[in-house]
Amino acid sequence: MSVTMCMPGWRSERSDGGLRATRVTRLSDYQLVNGCLEEIHAADEGELWLLCDAQTRLAERVATAERLRSLRRVQPAAEGPAQGLSSGGS
Repeated sequence: MSVTMCMPGWRSERSDGGLRATRVTRLSDYQLVNGCLEEIHAADEGELWLLCDAQTRLAERVATAERLRSLRRVQPAAEGPAQGLSSGGS
């Protein structure tokens, strides 16, 4: 089994069953609950790269949502970012 970097933030291992990549950094609980994976399995390097890229992008966006959520807790309700938005129903 060899260990390589498949893309930034990931460490990959080759085995008889294909490839496995694990994140180098830890995900937050919020990221884990919202679909980010700590480990990915793939049949080949192309598939592994695509999956790592997709998971990296997802983790970045979920982290942004987590930051926005924490900002909303700090702001009073009248000054929240949703003020003035319509529901689109009327």
